[in-house]
Amino acid sequence: MLFRVVFVSELVAGAGQSMRSVAEILGVCQRNNQRDEITSALIFHDGEAAQMIEGKRVDVDRLLARVARDPRHRNLRVLQDRPVLKRQTANPVRLSALSPDQAQTLLQGRRLSHLSADGLQRLLMCDHLTLAA
Repeated sequence: MLFRVVFVSELVAGAGQSMRSVAEILGVCQRNNQRDEITSALIFHDGEAAQMIEGKRVDVDRLLARVARDPRHRNLRVLQDRPVLKRQTANPVRLSALSPDQAQTLLQGRRLSHLSADGLQRLLMCDHLTLAA
């Protein structure tokens, strides 16, 4: 059985702020997610990160535990954790294609942590027709 988890966290110490930081995070995600057969989508915006992960329960729980221990994150909040029939993304890690300006326009001043799980999923998958709070 597959599970989909959507979570948001605050970033600490400049994590996700530079191209180098993002590349390092993506590299580790790619390697770990391929190993654990997890697919994911990720976005960094205004000092926060949001991610949707999909995989087997044991693998999803292991990833969440790693993020919770990671000193680059604080105030981790799981917004959705549910079984699903199929994956929404096939990529081990997918960085949202939205530019910072596009994300700001879509968010209309809201933080990632102010969106619902469904709103974050739409943002992560760049399905931005409507974003529910």
